[in-house]
Amino acid sequence: MLRVATYNVNGIRAAQRRGFETWLAARDPDVLALQEVRSPVEKVPAEAFAGWHATYDPGRLAGRNGVAVLTRQPPAAVRTWSGRATAFAPGSAPVEIEAPTPTLARGLSRYADEGRYVEVDLSETPVTLACLYLPKGATPDPQDQASIDKQARKESFLAGFARHLTATHRRAANEGRQF
Repeated sequence: MLRVATYNVNGIRAAQRRGFETWLAARDPDVLALQEVRSPVEKVPAEAFAGWHATYDPGRLAGRNGVAVLTRQPPAAVRTWSGRATAFAPGSAPVEIEAPTPTLARGLSRYADEGRYVEVDLSETPVTLACLYLPKGATPDPQDQASIDKQARKESFLAGFARHLTATHRRAANEGRQF
């Protein structure tokens, strides 16, 4: 049985101070998806990903977003919306890798550089796993155009993401993988 955990860390360095390693050890997953890592690659604490193969897309907005997938075995393939990621391997320095971009569904290209999506194919199990960090919405207030715009942005993202999920699920199934 494959154990998968997910955690919005709200900043990996802050999570380290709040006991991330203890939390992780208590759950002992095979795969861990992290959202809101919010750290430049060079400032990710070495112990945060120690013992894991981590694929991280920090995005281009400093101190914002960033998603990572940590696996026990090196992934067979990696895809991100930005076409790049950083790979962390046990005992090695992080390296920037090319991560092919899946065909983005209509409406998603404007989110490509925000560090919101990483997808990995596991090497020893025919499974594709993805990590997503959604844009924040707002309760639309007719008196506040910013709240209306914020919610409209999220709804646009969700519509594009629904199309992306359908296409990704089909691709994985065609390759004999679960998604």
